[in-house]
Amino acid sequence: MVVFGLMPGAIGDVTDETFLLFAEGAGATFPVMFDADGTYYTYDAVGASAPFPLDVLVDKNGVVRRVSTRYDPDTMEELVRELVEE
Repeated sequence: MVVFGLMPGAIGDVTDETFLLFAEGAGATFPVMFDADGTYYTYDAVGASAPFPLDVLVDKNGVVRRVSTRYDPDTMEELVRELVEE
């Protein structure tokens, strides 16, 4: 399993540098990428009131299996375990 953080570009006062400082301060141990071409917005979930969080779970074949705008680590962990077993 591979986990990445993605910064979709500056949002308000949140710059790439600010985001990196936040991720570091939050204890993120995964790589953080910056979305220069706007791919993030391809997965914008309908009805989301804010762009964060946006969890996108992609299986080993590159198929998007879940898009969620709710922070739900238990469900995400369960789905990841299921995908690892496939």
